[in-house]
This record gives sequence, structure tokens and C-alpha cells, in this order.
Amino acid sequence: MFQRDALAIRILAGTNMFFSGVGAISEIVTRDEHKQEFANDYEAVLRKILDELGWDDVPVHKRVYSRGIIMAIPTEFDLTYAGCKILGVAFDIAAAKYNKTEELDFAEELEYLEYIISKERYMTLRNIYNEAKDRSLNVYLDQNIISIGSGKGAYIANIDEIGYDDVPWDKIYEIPSVMVTGTNGKTTTVRLTSFISQNAGKCVGYCSTDWVMINGEVVSEGDLSGPHGNRRVMTTPDVDVAVLEVARGGIVKRGLATSNVGGAVVMNVSEDHLGVNGIDDVMDLARAKFTVQNAVRPGGHNVVNLDDEISHSFIDGLPRARAFFSQKLAADEVIKFIKTSDDYACFVENNNFVVYRHGEKHVIAGVNDVDLTYNGIAKHNIENVLAAICLSIELGRSYEEITAGLLAFRNDEHNHGRFNMFEVKGFKDSKIFVDYGHNLASVDNMLKFARSIGNSATKITVLLGLSGDRKFMVDNIAKSVVQHKIDYVIVKMFTSHLRGAEVGELAQFLQERLLKRGFDTKNIVATVDQEIEALELVLSNMEDNHLYIMLCQDQAAEVINAIKKYNNEANA
Repeated sequence: MFQRDALAIRILAGTNMFFSGVGAISEIVTRDEHKQEFANDYEAVLRKILDELGWDDVPVHKRVYSRGIIMAIPTEFDLTYAGCKILGVAFDIAAAKYNKTEELDFAEELEYLEYIISKERYMTLRNIYNEAKDRSLNVYLDQNIISIGSGKGAYIANIDEIGYDDVPWDKIYEIPSVMVTGTNGKTTTVRLTSFISQNAGKCVGYCSTDWVMINGEVVSEGDLSGPHGNRRVMTTPDVDVAVLEVARGGIVKRGLATSNVGGAVVMNVSEDHLGVNGIDDVMDLARAKFTVQNAVRPGGHNVVNLDDEISHSFIDGLPRARAFFSQKLAADEVIKFIKTSDDYACFVENNNFVVYRHGEKHVIAGVNDVDLTYNGIAKHNIENVLAAICLSIELGRSYEEITAGLLAFRNDEHNHGRFNMFEVKGFKDSKIFVDYGHNLASVDNMLKFARSIGNSATKITVLLGLSGDRKFMVDNIAKSVVQHKIDYVIVKMFTSHLRGAEVGELAQFLQERLLKRGFDTKNIVATVDQEIEALELVLSNMEDNHLYIMLCQDQAAEVINAIKKYNNEANA
């Protein structure tokens, strides 16, 4: 059975996994034994409809994966809604046979689609979009308001009140902008990159999994790492520098609303969100994330992390000049990746962050002088700093401005909820860490760091909880807990991120895997519903020489405020 309630149809806002430009995408979640047969029939019906409509030059993109089927088609800018209707009608016609329902009248459905197309066709809008695309300009449409270009360089008007000739093309431009994606490190890199430009006096707009911030003020809260957050930043007239976090979900479900940026980076790729939205394995995930590199306009740079093994697979196919970074490779090993005069590199040499460009080395800052690195111990943050240096170059910052920004950035002040460390008043050598750690790589990094800064007698407690779509990595997280000799675990129910799991299922599974890996059951000290409960438990049982790791995805702000309140009251 292939039912409508398992079908999602969406507009593709821009460059996506299948093609460059706008269009429509449908996804049906199914494990039906006839899935492949249905996918072929769906594709055939879709092809027939497109041909009958005179869209014979429109390709059909099909993907059959473990849990479903995806179809995608490119459209004109004014016909994305019509594209969605076409996908829906094709699905209904193909599904009738499998669902044993009455067969739809093809001629009637075709007539309906022709009517939709006639109502949606808007040649002025189409011509404006196509001209903007040829000029490497972004276009955003919200209701009747069109924005061409970005930030201070944008032209904004009511589309119903202008014609093609009214657009002042020569006055429109793109502000410096960069895009950041990857499995881990996105938000920290976005915040640091934004801070460097803001510290240099620029009006910075950035979006992330936490909020949209314009010139240091939060203007909208929530997970805004998708098209909505991108548009909010890029259509704000005061903004003269933009830093855009882009998450996997936005890329695979809706494409990139911003298809022209000056630089883009995929921080790293590791197993996460597998089995959903056409992503079956880590290479599928990598291909999705590397979509951002196709959004870099001529003159910009594809920024590449040479320490990420998977990223090497994509170097030869990158469309623009490259900026390479590495903390593991020696300087000469990084430099050998440079192939053209436009390429450059950033690396660690003699415990300094160094940029190599046009045959010269430029020392940016000492690794230990950058607060984010915790005296060079936090290796994952060294990676984030290297990326931020490259992105800041793409935003037009001078080496001196980058140095000043790196030295002024304070992690606990400017990067809430990401690798924050707090001393605890009254307890010797005890600290509480607050971090977002939400997948295997980030949890393992945090546990490894904690164990590295402690001594042989240091105890470590960690708050752990995973979302439903990360159940596949629970066993390896349990392995990491045992490997890094973690002493105590507080299990979080994580009911806010069930994602297909039953209430209590994830907590129980985590405990089972911990025990299977040899973790002592008596050292699973509690199961809590909320992160603030775990902190209350920690604060009421504090002891010397103990590190407490709070992995918070829901209540990081509340947890941090409670720690500060505890310390303030201890000082009173």
C-alpha cells in the first residue's frame, strides 16, 4: 500500500542534491516489498505527464533508499507550486493500482494540471529570476515581496508593482557571505566567524540551530539553519556580512534558499541521521552536505578540511578555487594540495595558526592564545578555528582583523552551550562542562577531552541521551563511555526528540548497551526527564576532583544560568 499520509511534497528553494536551481520534491516513507516496482511506475507516470504538458526537457530524478522513495523535478521559478501538484497527481495515478482504488482519469488530471500551470505562470517573475541567476545574484520571494541580491546590496520590491525593466540591475550586489555545514562544529564555527567580522566593525547577520542574530541581537529563536533562517539574514537591509549555518535537513528536504555565496565549508562528515530523507550511508550524507560547495559563486572558494578523510573524495569535483586547512598535516603536506594561484591554505605550525597564500606565510595567532582551544587541548576547536580563519578571509577580513577577533573571542561568553567550562565554588579541581554533544563524534570528543585533562584519580560523570534517529549509534557511544573510563552516567529520556521511538525506548536501549559493554549497572545513577533535573542532581552531590559533562540539546541556557546562580550564591 502506498498512501498519501506517508507522502511529503515540498518546494525546492534552490540548489539541492539533484540539480542547481528551484523545483519540487516528493518523498514517500515505505518499506513495502513492491517499493522498487512502484517507484518505476511512479517515474513512468511522471514522465508521461511531463511529456504531455510539453515539459519533455525536464529530467526526472529518482532515488530509492532503504526507507522510501524520492522523486524530484526542476521547474521554472514561478512554477514550483505547479511542480508539487504534478508530483502529487503522478503519485495518485501510480498508487491506485497498488491500493486497489478507482483509477484516475488521466485526461482530467492533465487538464487540472494545465489549469494550475496557467494560473501560476508569471513571466515577469521568471525573467527576473533567470536574469538574477545569470548575474550570480540570490532571489528570495516572500508572499509578494521579492528581494534580489542580499543585505545592503539588495533590491526589495512588491513583485506586483514592478516590471523587468524597473529592476536597477547595476546597483544590486551580493554582500560577502559564507555557508557552513558538517556533522559537528557548525555552530561554533559560525559564531566565531561572525564574531571576527563583528569585532572588525561590520554589521553581521548569522543563522544557526539556535537563532538568527543581526548585529549582536537575536531577532528570531529556534532551529533556523534552513531556508527560513537564510532568507531572514540575507534579506535584512542593514546586514553587510552574512554567515549561514546549513543543516542536513534543510539541504535534503528543501534545498538551499541561498544559492550564491562567497565561500562554503563542510566541517566534517560522520555517521548521523542515516536511513531518512534518502540518506542510507555516510557517503550519501557526504554528498548531501557537499551540495553547499555548488552554491559558491565565481571568485569564491570551496573550503576543505584535509583532516576529514571523506572530504578528500570530493576535492577533484569542486567547482571553485580551494582553501585547504589541517591541524594534523605538516605545512609542506598541506601546501602540496595547492594547484592554482587562487588556492590557499591554513594550518598549525610551531603551535601557531598560519595562512599560506601567494607563496607567503602569515602567522595569525598562537594556538594557546585563542581561548576556544583551551591551551591547545581542545583539538576539535582547533579545527573550528582553522575553518573560521578561511571563512573570514572569504568575508574580506584582513589578517590583522582575524587575529584581533580570535584573541577577543571568549568561549564561555560568546559560545553558550558549546564546550563551556565552569569552575564550581567550594570544590577543588571540579568542573562542569556544558556542550551540545548529540552524536557519536561529538560525544566521543567530549569524553576524550575530559579524560585528558583529569588525573588518575579524577571521576567523570556524563549526562547522555540520544534522539530516535540516532539509535544506530548508541552501541558505539556506550563503547566510548567504557573506553574513556567514564565513572558515572545519568540517562536522559529525551522525549522531545523521539523521532519515531517510543517514550522510554531510547533510555532503556542506552542502558542495555552500556551494560552489554561492561559498564557497572550501579554507576548508572539516575534517569531524568529534563536536563535541568540532571544538573540539580549533580549540584546536590558535588565532590572534589570530579568532572561533570552536561550534554544539553534542550535546556543549555537554563543549565548555564543555574550553574552561575549556584556559584554566585556560594560567593555570597
